[in-house]
Amino acid sequence: MARHIYLLHIPALNLIILALCHFALAITPEVSIQCPWDPVSPFRLRGRSCPAPIDDDSESSANLAKTPWTHPPYCLSLAHVEDKLCVYSSSAFNDNAGISIIAHPSTAATLVQAVSNPVPAWYARQHIAHSPSTTTGPAKNVKYKVGTIPGKGKGVIATRHIDQFQTIMVSFPAMIVDNELFPAEEDEGPVEGPRLFRKALAQLTDRERFLGLARSREHQSVDVVEDVIRTNAFGITTLDGRDAKGLYPEIAVTLNHGCDPNAYGRYTKGDLAMSAVATRDIEPGEEITISYLPLGMPTTIRRKSLANWGFNCTCSLCSAPKEARDASDRRRERLVELYYAMREPDTEYDTLVELTREFVDIVQIERLFPKVGEYYQAFMKLYYDYGDVESAYRYARTALKFAETFADPEGGFCGGLRGDIRLLEDLLERGEYPQA
Repeated sequence: MARHIYLLHIPALNLIILALCHFALAITPEVSIQCPWDPVSPFRLRGRSCPAPIDDDSESSANLAKTPWTHPPYCLSLAHVEDKLCVYSSSAFNDNAGISIIAHPSTAATLVQAVSNPVPAWYARQHIAHSPSTTTGPAKNVKYKVGTIPGKGKGVIATRHIDQFQTIMVSFPAMIVDNELFPAEEDEGPVEGPRLFRKALAQLTDRERFLGLARSREHQSVDVVEDVIRTNAFGITTLDGRDAKGLYPEIAVTLNHGCDPNAYGRYTKGDLAMSAVATRDIEPGEEITISYLPLGMPTTIRRKSLANWGFNCTCSLCSAPKEARDASDRRRERLVELYYAMREPDTEYDTLVELTREFVDIVQIERLFPKVGEYYQAFMKLYYDYGDVESAYRYARTALKFAETFADPEGGFCGGLRGDIRLLEDLLERGEYPQA
């Protein structure tokens, strides 16, 4: 019986993280907090007596009382968008650091559960030191410190040994903004954008988390809030599939860029968290870095991409001797050649095995471990198509192991891999193999 394995397409370049800098942002006027909700623990919550509306036209008090929003939503209709965009704020989110979200009402509805749940931030205290405005004390399990890095300014330095795959820090967003407000660089954004941006900032509980971040377009006619978000935000996807930008100040302000990083940013939709996960063992005294660009780029492309932010990378890979950089570039370019060679319809099975081994060797040398989930998913499909279900199953299980570490364990990628594994297990159990 013919079977079909559902696979996600492997993007050639999936830009995840926008670059960081270190400048200042002018402070906006103070705005009083409305209807604060202050949980003292994730298991014993103080009651709320002041309901907040789910949008500016709502009349159902029963629905309003069930939302986590602590300010009345502020909504505007955009000329080129059918549904209005609204500012939703919660003063209690992330242990009272707060969050502001600019989104369509339908998107905000999918975020209610994550914003309402205090448990993730409560447990994340062990991974990151909180600002003075939060209710918790110092973190108890932090394995790093923020210090001065020569030539870079602030940076994160390991104070204890950190194992590969271990979570180093967890950050929750100060803002989430729908990409409707972020057109291409050469186009102007909606005229209503600055009003929404300023309202979102004014309603944040801990505005210092936002105001300490960098700007990269100070000499352009760009709203300062938009500038900070464009410069520092991560690209994320909401539960309803909307592309957005999430601003994670603790990660943005401290983790410097490295083209051969020892940490990777993992976004989880269910709790909106961004975690820095160790890609390899990290020793005390070593700087902890992430890549602002997709992993695996050769030197010339990395430099061109980083130049968009006026950034001259001096990481260990970029500052290595020319011979070492050239060797790395050849290996990274070879990965692309191997990928397309493996997909050629006339590639013999034995050749596929040889190409796979070479591919894996390069991935290990270049330490592209966060990409293993995507790479091995491709191997699974290739070996399945050749009728080698056992190898397809082996690659699928390894792909899931790495994907659960560096991607959202509850996201669509991991869910698809689990479905593929169940199908392959069924085929192996019944001895049914596809025709090569």
